Amino acid sequence: MHRVHRLAVLAFMAGVTACLLALVFEQATRGPSGLLGGVGFALAAGFGLEFVSSSWTGRAGGPTGLDPSRDRW
Repeated sequence: MHRVHRLAVLAFMAGVTACLLALVFEQATRGPSGLLGGVGFALAAGFGLEFVSSSWTGRAGGPTGLDPSRDRW
């Protein structure tokens, strides 16, 4: 059950981050008037990308120090 919850959180955050990235590009098409919104969305997307990256690395038993034998498929 814990594994399903972690995968659900990872999928949700990946979806939210993808939407934020789409908003960054949409704001960029507005030119200078979309600069402030684009910067805000870019910061949020950066945090989302960091979360997804660290969660994915943790699933693989990478440098986060998690025990890979605990989360076998």
